[in-house]
Amino acid sequence: TGDELKSYPDDYICENKVYGLNPLSLISNIGVVTGVLAALFQPSIGVVLDYTSYRRFVGILFSAVFASVQACQIAIGPGTWFPMAILMSFAGFCFTVMIMTTLAYLPEICEAVGQRRHEAYTARFTAKQFAFQAAFLVALGGLSFATGISDDSTATARLSQGMNVALLAVLFTWGWREMPTRPPSRELPAGVSGCLGILRYGLRQNVLTAKSINREYKKGLRWYLLSTVFAQSAVGALTTTSVVYLSSEVGLNATDISLFFLAVLVGTVPGSRIAPVLSERLDPSSSWQLSMVTLFVIMVIGAFTLGNTPNKYLSLIWGFFVGLDLGWFYPTENLFFSFVNPKGKEAEISGFRVYCSAILSWLPPLLFAILVEQGIGAKWGLTVMASFVLVAAFMLRYCAGSWEEILKESGRSATAARSFEVEL
Repeated sequence: TGDELKSYPDDYICENKVYGLNPLSLISNIGVVTGVLAALFQPSIGVVLDYTSYRRFVGILFSAVFASVQACQIAIGPGTWFPMAILMSFAGFCFTVMIMTTLAYLPEICEAVGQRRHEAYTARFTAKQFAFQAAFLVALGGLSFATGISDDSTATARLSQGMNVALLAVLFTWGWREMPTRPPSRELPAGVSGCLGILRYGLRQNVLTAKSINREYKKGLRWYLLSTVFAQSAVGALTTTSVVYLSSEVGLNATDISLFFLAVLVGTVPGSRIAPVLSERLDPSSSWQLSMVTLFVIMVIGAFTLGNTPNKYLSLIWGFFVGLDLGWFYPTENLFFSFVNPKGKEAEISGFRVYCSAILSWLPPLLFAILVEQGIGAKWGLTVMASFVLVAAFMLRYCAGSWEEILKESGRSATAARSFEVEL
């Protein structure tokens, strides 16, 4: 019961197994299941988005399912944690599909307003997203403290889910009312019809796209997408794995972890200002490589020092620097993609990029869970996970062409690239 859980001392270490697993690894396994589901079903869903007019319907459907799952999770507690973990894995998959659906609108927005204004809009959307997340954490922390439940992780989680569902009901309804129904972005050839026919054709096109990229864009796009496979899998796993590390190694409770992620979000603001400056002084490829190497260093320093510090709130400083790097990482990645994406193939390559971001997302949390299960420790799991961004950086550094070669291959001009970086 909840009272029995509260009776354990703060330094109590649970050595029991849950369904044969260490309780700590269950959190990272949620990321594993989400990544596997995304890798298996994302190509099929991408076919529906590209070749049919059901894009808006898919977005509304998965948004409704996602909100329903969040509502169910208000019932989280000591007796319901396992079904809630299963629902959380499915919710992560629904969220991935929602992101795919909204990203499918981006090429059309870019075509309507122009590339420069489109990138400015995207940066603004990202800033508002981080600001909204920070405001949510502040509101959650304030309400949990005011109601006297800040030390009760179960009650805090229930409050968080209740607030989440209320906001989703308003914002999802408002957002999808504004999003238009769009015709298919690609035309099917004659003779292709029916669900299975469309699915087979779309999957075959994915294979042809991969072969075309490997054959025609050897200097830039090929290595950018391969780097995205490793970099996004590591960065995407940060949320689940850092929660395990902070709770098991550093000793943070639910309220402390909320403060940590608030520090991360605050750090993204100055980080987003660093990105255009370094992209102008170096180039987007070099800047993105440097951001990944820096992120690896930050993660390793935190992994091997915070567990031994006398003051656990030093982790907030670490969180700020993680956010600083993430605020640098994401805009630079998007800027790089804007110039590595070949002219005339923007929509096709944008969809393939989304798939590359998800195809390996299950591996870092799986390796993290294995290391925790073997008793090696969360800090080593965090280090192994962070090494994925190092692999991505080395790919770009030693395998990709120079920035001038990348621009020439994609059909983008160096003058346009420089002027765009200055404008950002």
